[in-house]
Amino acid sequence: MHSSLLEVLSRTRAAVQSRAQSHSKLPELTAPVRPVPVQIRPDPRLMDPPPPRILALFPSFEALIGAVKLSAAERRAYRLLHRLAVDVARERRYEATPHQVVYHCPAVTIAGVLGITDRHLRRLVAGLERAGLLDCGGHAQQIGARSLYDGTLWAVLMIPNTEPPRIRAEDWRHNWRPTFEADVVGKTGAALEMSELLLEHVEPEDKYRAAKARAAVPGASSTPAAPSSDIFGPASLRGVIDGVAALWRLHSSKRPRAVGVLASQIAAALIEPERRRYWCRVLWQALTAQDEGRTGGLSALIGQLDRLVADLVEGAPWRSPGAVLAARLKGAL
Repeated sequence: MHSSLLEVLSRTRAAVQSRAQSHSKLPELTAPVRPVPVQIRPDPRLMDPPPPRILALFPSFEALIGAVKLSAAERRAYRLLHRLAVDVARERRYEATPHQVVYHCPAVTIAGVLGITDRHLRRLVAGLERAGLLDCGGHAQQIGARSLYDGTLWAVLMIPNTEPPRIRAEDWRHNWRPTFEADVVGKTGAALEMSELLLEHVEPEDKYRAAKARAAVPGASSTPAAPSSDIFGPASLRGVIDGVAALWRLHSSKRPRAVGVLASQIAAALIEPERRRYWCRVLWQALTAQDEGRTGGLSALIGQLDRLVADLVEGAPWRSPGAVLAARLKGAL
């Protein structure tokens, strides 16, 4: 019995050893475990702070006006519009001084801050536009099937002795007043707000803060114009040439404003803002000759402008390119 027990134990031991050997010959079914890399994030408290963001500087109100002759009322209106433009630019955190700042603010708000009527404001704005300091226009928004006036766009010059400011196509398309539909439905808006402020006899600074709140609306700012410090160059005159070429095709009701704009551009490009009226007269003379089919019309003016551009590109040593152009036009128009 003892021998039979030993035989059973020996057979069991042999079976276990053979099974262990067979398992050791099987291929590995699992891939080797790779170590997981540990990402060490730097402590932000130990990192160097980012460089400070340097914001743009803006010329003063007096530097922009320069030698331009304005009435006392026009100076007061432009001082307000320029102050609003600077505050709007700071809210948008411009890092370079743009050629112009465009913002949206109802004319009734501007008139209320100045303490004048809308009609008086329109007369003052017309003088600022003629001086090449401002461009403005009523802005409309589609509410249902109606197109309603929601305020005024103001383009304010920010770099002195440059081309006059101009409201761009993207500025007209921008939704400057997202809450306008709610104002229409609830009959609340700039007119009601300014009426309440005037009835309460608030301080002038409180009225200005109301205007600033409407001009610097968060999320309603457009991309600023490309900064430019060019005072004079052929590129600006080439833009004038394109505008003169399109002048004859305009409707008669749109010609006066277009002539004023082109005259301001020519005067600014030639660095002679005081001669804007002279260039208005030249443009009307050329336009009249073109309408009557006489020689010396817009084509002659375009030819002389193109010739002046070519001379300037070649480095013509003139102190006053405007005087040269005027002398050439005497025989052409």
